[in-house]
Amino acid sequence: MKHSTAFAGIIVLLIVLVVAPASAGLAFTSSSPQTIAEGDAFTITGTGATNGSVAVMAFGRNYFHTFTAIPDAQGNYSVTLSPIETQNFQSGQYAFVILDPGVDRQFEIAAHVTGTGNITLTDRGVPVADLGPVSGLGPGVQPAVEALQNVLGRPGVDDIVTPAYFFVELPFLNFSGTTDPVTGQLTPARSTDGRLTFAGTTNMGSENTLTAEIYNLTTGTHVRSVPVSAIVPGTGAEPGINKVLNSWTFELDPTGLVPGEYYADVGWQKEKASGHGTALFTIPDDGATGRASGLLPVFKMVQALFGWA
Repeated sequence: MKHSTAFAGIIVLLIVLVVAPASAGLAFTSSSPQTIAEGDAFTITGTGATNGSVAVMAFGRNYFHTFTAIPDAQGNYSVTLSPIETQNFQSGQYAFVILDPGVDRQFEIAAHVTGTGNITLTDRGVPVADLGPVSGLGPGVQPAVEALQNVLGRPGVDDIVTPAYFFVELPFLNFSGTTDPVTGQLTPARSTDGRLTFAGTTNMGSENTLTAEIYNLTTGTHVRSVPVSAIVPGTGAEPGINKVLNSWTFELDPTGLVPGEYYADVGWQKEKASGHGTALFTIPDDGATGRASGLLPVFKMVQALFGWA
């Protein structure tokens, strides 16, 4: 499930102001609490929309789009921005503005992009405000939202605006654990049978699939691909950052790998430029077993005990 409401990403701020009718309710499904990772799906779910269709205006850096939803007989509706859509987001402030047409069930206020690329607000088809070009929307879009709110005071306008503030980030992934301050190498946990356990945090949603690619540091050779367990939604704020992050983990069986230095690249399969994290680690020389643990496998111990070849 996703949350409602080493290699760092760029922070993007997404605004949604909340001023809904008393009978209406809103919920947001995002990558993690208050966060949307660029390229993750984002869903707005509403209830109590009894005045007909609902419009959602999204403002962001170099971005403007209007989405519509038709509520069911009970007034429930949802609008989902697909990963293909959210990959268009850039760093900066974003605003989703939900419009209800009011008791007359007719939208008075609308926004259009003109042939010159300007965003124009209209009142029953008559231009009343020019927000400038879409390409001019920068890292702060609150003035555009305020301009939209201002036109609601025009005579005969009963449209209802529902504004909430979210954070949108480029996807990132971090490794947890002890890192050597000199070499920068990670010391993963080791089980009694020699398996190495890697873990970390991410802002990516639990619907994403991560894979760990293991490389020999000396030769650069790719030696193994390891599926990462499903991303687990976070439940509490991370120490020092007051932010809830999701978690991931995977185990590596080093059997058959030559002792030496390696690096793990854990990545998001939908993204090449970001959403990856890497960590250096060492598989020590524990004899011919090639295990990361100093303990012999149980079968080897039995062989030694009974003198089997």
